[in-house]
Amino acid sequence: MDDPEEFHAVFGTEPNLAYQEQTVHEILKHRRSLENELFFDRLLKAVGIDQASRLYPPRSNKDLQTLFQRIVNSTHPDHQKQSLVYYILKDLSQEKHKAEAFAKSSFLPSKYQIFIDGIWYLDRLKLERALDYLASPSLIPTFPDEILYTLCRHAPPQDATLPLAYYHTVAPPLATAKVLTPFFNRMCTASLTEAFYFSRRQGALRHQQLFEQLISSVLASHAGDARGNKARELIALPLDEEEEGWFEEFLMEGKGHSLPGARDTVMIRKVATGRVVDAVEFGRKLTGRKFDGVNWASLREGLQQGAKPLV
Repeated sequence: MDDPEEFHAVFGTEPNLAYQEQTVHEILKHRRSLENELFFDRLLKAVGIDQASRLYPPRSNKDLQTLFQRIVNSTHPDHQKQSLVYYILKDLSQEKHKAEAFAKSSFLPSKYQIFIDGIWYLDRLKLERALDYLASPSLIPTFPDEILYTLCRHAPPQDATLPLAYYHTVAPPLATAKVLTPFFNRMCTASLTEAFYFSRRQGALRHQQLFEQLISSVLASHAGDARGNKARELIALPLDEEEEGWFEEFLMEGKGHSLPGARDTVMIRKVATGRVVDAVEFGRKLTGRKFDGVNWASLREGLQQGAKPLV
């Protein structure tokens, strides 16, 4: 290639070369799905190019040349600018072979090519293909929280495979609630027990917030076998004294008091952990109620009989 900063040397001399209308439509659709910011938009901003949505996607050959010139005129390192050009070449369906040729002729480092391949697929919400590249051990994590958030938000419902795979490979910082909350929900979906121990490692304030989120993830879910299994797992968690207090406070007096089965869950927990006297006393508040076919009045009487000393 004669000059990687000369438009025709990169894209050829075809005067009508431009993005196809369908390509432009899909890019705009995906930008909306990604909360109005593509990862390519972030990359443009990283090299000092603002108002990315006005420049990308380019609608005409003139727009394409304008975008290219804004990139090559940036004062940032060549490999960053070349990465952006490589991304654009991947967009042009009729020029895909040129993307690989450009990477090779411009000596684009392989780790940058791998990263851009992953970002390009992520911007198109092809999550599995994106993860094939973005989980590469050769990469220095870039936008890790944003990538994890995107995986959490767009992965299939009730499937935590992709978010967890990325988390365990890259270890994003989880710096804000925006990413931590949806990621923890995905973790609760995969394993309540794993989520429980994860919450313990997050510091005192986050620990309690995540613990309450864990309880909510179970009781707010739709009734059925899956909810029943999660509820049993919740009841059996090895809570310490502080967590036990949080558990009862959240479900009896806190934001979780209106969750379906909140008081019943407290009662079951007391029974399951052998606090029979507490369970009998607490059961007085549940007289006449049923939960999963259990009549609490009958259960309370049984507990009272069981709690009597043998003569």
